Amino acid sequence: MNNVQEANQGQVEQVPLGNIQHNLSDIPPSASEIGHLWTSYSVECMSVCFLKYYVAKSKDPDIHTVLQRALDVSNQRLKNMEDIYNSIQHPIPEAYGERDVDVNAKQLFSESFSIKFTRMMHKFVLTNYLSAISVSSRSDIRSYFNECMDTSKEIHQKATEILLAKGLLMKSPSIVIPDRVDFINDKDYFGTIIPFIGEKRSLNAIEISHIVSMMEAKQLFKTLKLGYAQVVKSEKIKNFILQGIEIADKQQKKLGFLLDVEELPQPTITTNLVTDSTESPFSDKLILCHTTVAIAAIIAEDGYSLTNISRIDLTATFSKFIVEILSLAMDGAELMIENGWLERVPGTADRKKLIQH
Repeated sequence: MNNVQEANQGQVEQVPLGNIQHNLSDIPPSASEIGHLWTSYSVECMSVCFLKYYVAKSKDPDIHTVLQRALDVSNQRLKNMEDIYNSIQHPIPEAYGERDVDVNAKQLFSESFSIKFTRMMHKFVLTNYLSAISVSSRSDIRSYFNECMDTSKEIHQKATEILLAKGLLMKSPSIVIPDRVDFINDKDYFGTIIPFIGEKRSLNAIEISHIVSMMEAKQLFKTLKLGYAQVVKSEKIKNFILQGIEIADKQQKKLGFLLDVEELPQPTITTNLVTDSTESPFSDKLILCHTTVAIAAIIAEDGYSLTNISRIDLTATFSKFIVEILSLAMDGAELMIENGWLERVPGTADRKKLIQH
């Protein structure tokens, strides 16, 4: 080996990132990118409908500012996605629009619910947008999802500060701060799946965090469904929503019991979040579709919690939660199909059908 070869061995050629150029028209969007764009467009269309109504009913200047900012962000996201759709010659989803919201309808939800719900929805979309960034390759689509992350973090942070200042923020209970680092020396730490057998250890901080997060999500979605049940016109959809309220009640009680056993306070949401109005500000289509999306968010929350707990009995409880809600989600999807409201997600070509044509 000569001296030049020896000098170059082990060295990696450095390519300045600023010099990398490509033509977006030469990079077709991937299935992952199209799927995440489709989901984002549907969710942001929903958000615009709700936020228009929330903003129209908002009187508190602090809450109004955050709701208006959230509305402006969602409108800008829709414009950005439409630009991307046009650039890749992809049809723009129908989703939801002016026909699905009546800003002149009487107030259905309190302002505190509006900002709490907006905060939670931006918490959920942050997870989705992070996933979208990780599977996207086109620079325009990556740039879009990165901006979504930044603005959702901003809105979540502002909403948190306002709720905290007004004493409305649901917080996890405090625990005793340990005075030393400790290690697990007994496999009994994980417990048993069979109730009332063996002594269960106390909940750890991570488990408490997830229990509280699950309770907050279920309580807010229960409030949402309660409001929807008051105003929805279809009896079938109303019965579906009432079934969801019943499941949420049952699951909340089980989660609350886990905290009660530990002598930990249960988080509470301020009452009177739903008015006595029976005038619907939203179409039945939007109510049903949003309820189904909310159920999907609950499943995701429960699933994430399931992967971060250590006690086997909690694993069994959370798994049962997911099974119960999955059944409800299927009922919602079938109702959407029955009404002709379930828009098809873009998919790959059906080769068998094409060959048989």
